[in-house]
Amino acid sequence: MQGLVAATAARNLSRLRSTAALRSSWVCPSCSHGRVASTRYAQSFGQSSRRSFRSSAVRGIADKPYYITTPIFYVNASPHVGHLFTMVLADVLKRWEVLKGERPAYLCTGTDEHGMKVQQAADLQDVPPKTLCDSNAEIFKDLAKKANISNDYFIRTTDPDHREAVEYFWRRLYDNGFIYETKHEGWYCVSDETFYPENMVTKQVHPHTGKTFMASIETGNVVEWIEEKNYHFRMTALKDRLLEFYKENPKWVFPASRMREVVDWVENNLEDLSVSRPFTRLQWGIPVPDDPGQTIYVWVDALINYLTFAGYPNWTPGSEHAGGWPADVHVVGKDIVRFHCVYWPALLMALDLPLPKRVLSHGHWLMDQKKMSKSIGNVVNPFFAIDRWGVDTMRYFLIHSAAMEFDSNYNNAIIVERYKKGLQGGLGNLLNRVTRSKKWSVREAIQHVHQVGAQPFKGDVLENPQFETLVSEQKKHIESLAGLVSEHMDAVQPRTALHEIMELIFEGSRFVTSVAPWDLAGKGDVYKPQLHQAVYTAAETVRVAGILLQPFIPEKAAQLLDRLGVDPACRTFEYAKLNADSNYGTSLVPLAISTPKVLLVPYDAYHVPKYHAWMEDAAIREATASDRLTLEEEFENQDSWRTSADKLTFIVCKPLLTPQPDSPIVAGEADGEPRMVGDINLFLTPWEDDAEDDDEGEGDDGDTAKTAPVEVDRPAAAYCVGEVDIMIADAADRGRGTGKAAVSAFLWFIKRNADAILAEYAADTGQEGGGLRMKALVARIKATNEGSIALFKGLGFEQRGSVNYFGEIELVRREFEAKGGIKEVEGYEELPFDRSKLKK
Repeated sequence: MQGLVAATAARNLSRLRSTAALRSSWVCPSCSHGRVASTRYAQSFGQSSRRSFRSSAVRGIADKPYYITTPIFYVNASPHVGHLFTMVLADVLKRWEVLKGERPAYLCTGTDEHGMKVQQAADLQDVPPKTLCDSNAEIFKDLAKKANISNDYFIRTTDPDHREAVEYFWRRLYDNGFIYETKHEGWYCVSDETFYPENMVTKQVHPHTGKTFMASIETGNVVEWIEEKNYHFRMTALKDRLLEFYKENPKWVFPASRMREVVDWVENNLEDLSVSRPFTRLQWGIPVPDDPGQTIYVWVDALINYLTFAGYPNWTPGSEHAGGWPADVHVVGKDIVRFHCVYWPALLMALDLPLPKRVLSHGHWLMDQKKMSKSIGNVVNPFFAIDRWGVDTMRYFLIHSAAMEFDSNYNNAIIVERYKKGLQGGLGNLLNRVTRSKKWSVREAIQHVHQVGAQPFKGDVLENPQFETLVSEQKKHIESLAGLVSEHMDAVQPRTALHEIMELIFEGSRFVTSVAPWDLAGKGDVYKPQLHQAVYTAAETVRVAGILLQPFIPEKAAQLLDRLGVDPACRTFEYAKLNADSNYGTSLVPLAISTPKVLLVPYDAYHVPKYHAWMEDAAIREATASDRLTLEEEFENQDSWRTSADKLTFIVCKPLLTPQPDSPIVAGEADGEPRMVGDINLFLTPWEDDAEDDDEGEGDDGDTAKTAPVEVDRPAAAYCVGEVDIMIADAADRGRGTGKAAVSAFLWFIKRNADAILAEYAADTGQEGGGLRMKALVARIKATNEGSIALFKGLGFEQRGSVNYFGEIELVRREFEAKGGIKEVEGYEELPFDRSKLKK
């Protein structure tokens, strides 16, 4: 009962279990290849054979999987916010494909670990290059995990299978006549790992030292004149093919301005490419096959990583595309467009391999309109940013604010503004306006609209003559949203897609203000159809927007859909349309109960050590009739309680110091061990029609007015009894009203959520559809425990019978089902219980 009832809303226990399973699989892989994805990711830790696993996993797939990549990142320095943005951008596009569910979707990221920069960085730190790579690659892996990136694999260019792919690729280039040996001289930039032609370098003066140096016009980085013998790639032989490809695919690079830059480069600057370095200059890399005196150029090495993930060169004839190649999208920064849009297609053309379908190029991030620089100290640490603002806040800000064509400005004030306007004031506010009001039921509104439909309203009832127009227009916006978002996402413009979703949210807020459902709720049943239409239309706004927001802010979108009670099976793209789901409206969010005197939170595994310590006290075991268990047995016991439909347990904690309405209770913080006081339980059992209940409806003195009447002709199977017990562990917390406050809050919660509690119990005991009701609440207390007896009697429980064989008396509260039996109490709040920060 614990998980579902604490969610206030569940439909039955089996659905809860399927919910948990589905949500955990959604976070990373696409729905149809969860085990494939998790195994691929595990591959980066050397746990299994990726290529052989992939070939078996994709067998039988008619269409190739969707395949998107980030560039692989240099390990010579720590990640910055630009790396984070690239990862998030690719992740949003991959998750979009998962949301559509049309085919498997793969995302590959990783690290570029060879080359001069890495070699020099290792020398400066006086460590072997591989040691540096191992350490820094883990940092990039950690960033991907922290940013909730759903990558299916993390590739490293030091992986053995990647080296195999590079060597094979080189040999094919050589065999096809595209590799030749010659003497080369020119301006080389170590930072950019590339040669520049004469017209791409210029003389500059260092602003601090006054010394002159030669630098790349494109990047501003230092270049040096190099003369050496190495291998070249006959790229000029492919000039016409490149230009023809660009002409036939004018949208191959987005944005269009970068496509024009690519065409201009090939038309005016194309040269044969130096593709190796003498070993005397560069030892850290893959040696040229059959010539260990030369090391393969790092960019040739790096670009081939996209093929490595797709299983190259071990492609089974007829299944060359099963691993995802050609890539659907390469996501790259503007500084590496030439490598991906000139060098890479030329290399692929030389081997007659398919070219990637699209390249998405983004600008850089500035800090307060200035270029980020270590020397200035304005480089944004992405780990610190996520810790400060939260992962989804950062994801939202980066996508919402970044224009692909231009550089974007990183500013903490802008992050706050985006959060307050979009996520808090827009999305969060609309969700709360729809779900938190006690003046209407979202579930009731959904049922009414789906069962009765949109009834015409009588003219004399409509005080707001614009009501029907407002509803109609908002529904049109809801219905059109998925198509607009899909159009933008297919055009690799997630920023515009996100803006469309948020505009619907803002329109939804304006709609709620205009139709004022709170006014309709107070005007009687004649306005009920209007009220249902208003609430339903607002709920549909949030539901459809929430489904489409999953690729952008996966955690917050999941929380939103949980609050609405949307089944995980109904969160795919096909449900992102008006009237597509009639079964939501009952929250799936676990709830805590906050009162001025106590906080009750659902019992969870991290509470077990403290609970176990309490139960070491023999007096507490005797009072609670409990056996002494080992810590391991307590963990097993807690898990069984969590999944049982006949038990509900809350941990009693000290009250919140500064409760915030509607703000979630963060698991592990407000209910940490120092704040735990005790526990409170509900047990459900079948009601037995025995002789002791012959006088039902009467108190001890026979005054029938004291209790509400109970139907005596109702079948016994349609009733159950709820037993309540409470344990306050520390004597210092007893006698101060803590126990009474906890029981009072618990009864308030049970009354408010009786339908969900009983529905789950009925389903578990095979009584679905029987209209199960709770006959009474019972507390069995030691006759010597005067304090507890007074506590329960003070809350309306009355003694039935005398002391039993175990020395207990039974206190009963029968008016539980009567209207007004347990009233709303000022200061009592059901608050979301957020488990997302718990260590897995």
